[in-house]
Amino acid sequence: MANKSIIATATITNKSVNQDSKREISTSLINAVLVADGLGSYKYAEQSSILAIEAMQKQLEVEDVDYLDFNKLFRISQESLIELAKQVKREENYGSDNLFGTTLIVLVETEKKIKIAYVGNGAIWHIRGNFDEFSSIYSFPWSAVNLLNPHTVEERGKEALYRLISDRNTDCNEYIPSIIEIEKDSYQGDIFMICSDGIYSEDQRIFGRNSTGVWVKYDSSMRIFFEHLKCFFEKIDYSSEKLHDALIQYLKEIKTDLDDDATLGVLITKSTLEYQLRKRTNINEDNTDK
Repeated sequence: MANKSIIATATITNKSVNQDSKREISTSLINAVLVADGLGSYKYAEQSSILAIEAMQKQLEVEDVDYLDFNKLFRISQESLIELAKQVKREENYGSDNLFGTTLIVLVETEKKIKIAYVGNGAIWHIRGNFDEFSSIYSFPWSAVNLLNPHTVEERGKEALYRLISDRNTDCNEYIPSIIEIEKDSYQGDIFMICSDGIYSEDQRIFGRNSTGVWVKYDSSMRIFFEHLKCFFEKIDYSSEKLHDALIQYLKEIKTDLDDDATLGVLITKSTLEYQLRKRTNINEDNTDK
């Protein structure tokens, strides 16, 4: 039941076209989840996210995951959009318009580390295996933090990306990702959730000040996510298929509040599964003794 890490992805939208894309890679050599958010201001937003992820997957499946060069991999993903844009401009007689643009988050598990690279916004949540052991006074467990610092600036009161994957020339270096490496926790374990900004992004978590003082916009999406994650572990039936079902149920619950595409990917390490199973087995044994 807990002999390996598990991964799953899910997506939902209230719009006619979902411009997000996702991918799971699970082989004997690699576990990875990828999420991309095609940018609606670009003509081929949906195709942008798909193509960037496909190019990244092809590279991840042949690279040595212990020595990943994310700068090279993101450059290859960008070059795939540049080449397609050239073809589209020839065939459809477009000028210098930017046709392709997307964010991209890549999370890869190695034997000892989690390696993450991203351009754009969204979120990368790092959650300890004890996230469900806090009292009810905490809406958020303090063992959960968002690691993604958005590549955005404020323009006319809204966020604007300065790092992304697009069909602009690679000389501008906008494709260069932020890279994070984390040693895995062998006791409590680690859970990672990556998502598009339809679910969560720090540049949309508004802080402000008015006559009543400082205020923070409340966002319930992550509180609800923790609730569904807790329910997943309580069922003590840990598999990628069951995790996928839990993510689908989560997205269905938040769908009515969405104003954008919403996509997420989750990786739960083997140590987390063992920690949760050990904890719940002990609880059941204590209840039986009573």
